[in-house]
Amino acid sequence: MAEFVNPLGKIRGKFGNVITYGGPNGKNYCRGTSISHKPSQEPQKRQSAAFGAITERKVWMRNAVRLGFPGGYPKGFRGFTSANVMDAVTVEKANPEKPFNSRKKAVKEFNGVINYEKLRVAAGSLVIPEIRAEVDMENRRIFFTHEKEEIESVDCFLDDKIYAVLLCKTKYICRVEELGLRGETIEKSVNFSEKIAGGGLVIYAFAKNADGKDVSDSVCLWEAES
Repeated sequence: MAEFVNPLGKIRGKFGNVITYGGPNGKNYCRGTSISHKPSQEPQKRQSAAFGAITERKVWMRNAVRLGFPGGYPKGFRGFTSANVMDAVTVEKANPEKPFNSRKKAVKEFNGVINYEKLRVAAGSLVIPEIRAEVDMENRRIFFTHEKEEIESVDCFLDDKIYAVLLCKTKYICRVEELGLRGETIEKSVNFSEKIAGGGLVIYAFAKNADGKDVSDSVCLWEAES
């Protein structure tokens, strides 16, 4: 997908093998249509597997996706897909010993593996908040700390809200916690269940402005060892 600004306004429609559509931020987005809905070539199948890996998270990550992709990037799940399909997924052959088979479905030929450290649960133009997370696995507690910021800028506001996302990657649990404001000192303890503790916990944080129209990119604060 590519984005561009057109001085004439929004462009919608199909031009050859390119589809264009307008975003709420005034930008135009375009994507190609050359990839078959039933891919038969290896590059197409690899891309299909990558999209499939992201799509699998559509349901159980919806709370974080709705909050982290309000529309500056493409909105909602479309933005989540655009932000992650190229950078956060590694595609591997399901059986490296077997030759490529064009007749097999992509999901049977390749596996999309998520790199949770690179996964973005939010994407926008605000400054990423400086926040720390100390994890006490024995007592199932996370302690978040943030030193208040005192100077505002065009992409950093004191009333920006800071959120944490707790992702349980093997139990398919996604929990969002509002921690406080960028312009205040934050010292907050968050407890989590035994189920989350045993399910591959990953912790992210990001900021969102007061009107809810823009966010920062998310940052991975902590990931449980495999």
